[in-house]
Amino acid sequence: MKLISARQAWRDALHEGRDSVLAAAAERAKMGKQGRVIGETMPSMLDSNGRCAHMLAAGLVQSAIATLPKPLQHFGHALYSPVATGQDLNIAHALVWFNTELPECSDRRKEIAYWMALAAIKSHQAFVSDREGWGAVRVCEFVRDWYGAKMDATNWARDWAAIWSAIAISVDRLDAKALKPVAAVIVRMDGRRHDGWCRWDRHDRDAVADARAASYAERRTGTVLALQVRLSAMTQQQLSRWFRRMSAYSAAYRDEWDKDVIENSHRHQRYLDRVTEYWNQRQRVGDVKKRVA
Repeated sequence: MKLISARQAWRDALHEGRDSVLAAAAERAKMGKQGRVIGETMPSMLDSNGRCAHMLAAGLVQSAIATLPKPLQHFGHALYSPVATGQDLNIAHALVWFNTELPECSDRRKEIAYWMALAAIKSHQAFVSDREGWGAVRVCEFVRDWYGAKMDATNWARDWAAIWSAIAISVDRLDAKALKPVAAVIVRMDGRRHDGWCRWDRHDRDAVADARAASYAERRTGTVLALQVRLSAMTQQQLSRWFRRMSAYSAAYRDEWDKDVIENSHRHQRYLDRVTEYWNQRQRVGDVKKRVA
């Protein structure tokens, strides 16, 4: 397994990507197979080094998780484990509730806020899994389905926004605490030369990338136009130097993010826009050979 981010490592450390030998044998027996069928594709059993590396990394991550207090372990499992149980979710719910500092409100609102805490966990889980976080309407529907209480989404800002914000802050803090020892394992396995050498031992890389992407999306149009104007004003010699810098930048960027550039392209829109403009400028000055379709 690759150690890319604390969230990814937590998930992959508890996930077995292939069937056991006995499971594969049982499946073949159920289908009445004896021996191999001509032309049948069989999974390779020779990658023992890769499997050992996976087991080592998974063991280190699992050991790091085990250093957390039990409630935080359940909280992390509820968010990231592929084999999370109802017990994990129940304890995570209670942990969020007891760690939330609610604004002053009535007993009735506190009852509803208790179920909003569960909705906040679900919303956070969706957000860190590259899905959209829950809005007011979704939260109101969830509370109505689980508790039977009706909430008016049209008055969300007045009645519930402060409560939801307090709960979300609690979830974020607990998430950071749970991921801290796993992030330390990633730093150590990445060959960092000393503590603090990289910011990813203090911040989750996926969360930072998502925040940057959201910030860039708000100003993307203006940023792209400004880049085009700046490059159009450059001389041929200046553009050549910019091309060399872009090549080095692109190589370093892909070395850091690898397949994530393709799998989660929305996170890397600024990089992709720069690459697009790189090829546009090279085409403009005739620095690329004509391609044949």
